[in-house]
Amino acid sequence: MQFTPGYLFGMALQTVPEPRKVARDLFDLGLNRETLWTALLLMVVLATGLSVIADILFPIDAQLMGPLLSNPATLGLVEGVVMFGLAMAIHVIGRLMGGQGTLENAIMTVVWMEFVFLGLQVVTVILTLIAPAMAALLMFASVFFFFWVLTHFTVENHGFQSAGLVFTSILIFMVLAVFALSFILVLLGVEPIELPAQ
Repeated sequence: MQFTPGYLFGMALQTVPEPRKVARDLFDLGLNRETLWTALLLMVVLATGLSVIADILFPIDAQLMGPLLSNPATLGLVEGVVMFGLAMAIHVIGRLMGGQGTLENAIMTVVWMEFVFLGLQVVTVILTLIAPAMAALLMFASVFFFFWVLTHFTVENHGFQSAGLVFTSILIFMVLAVFALSFILVLLGVEPIELPAQ
């Protein structure tokens, strides 16, 4: 595997039609845990930077975000906690369900997904400036991409047989995680968005 921009771009495109092949190629790199955690930290920094740029281009009322999430440093911390939590969840929950995957592969899954997502987010920001409708479609497609790639990477990592069962399990845990995250955001001072009175 090469780490040139062209090769990585090709792999990113291949992730949608052949996610399990891309997963095998990435897992076969055999990167150690320290390298993977460093890569994850880099993804956190890049994701936070992109969020700051997007906020400058499309500002959101600070009262809606809350005093903590309006701070880039805190936003980066939240991004990091979410990515770390996702990697640990892929590993721990997968093992509890009988999987044989490694923590290294779980971290690699999150790193690669975030790498591709960063590309999608850059395109989304650009499209928002010139074609908002297409940007909205790409955002919906990104949700599909998230579940598609997470499901197949998890299947490949843990050696599961049924992608459908893995997808259902992910959906259930995601719903539970959303409730937990909503509670945490309330504690951080993020206000629910109020619709304007008619």
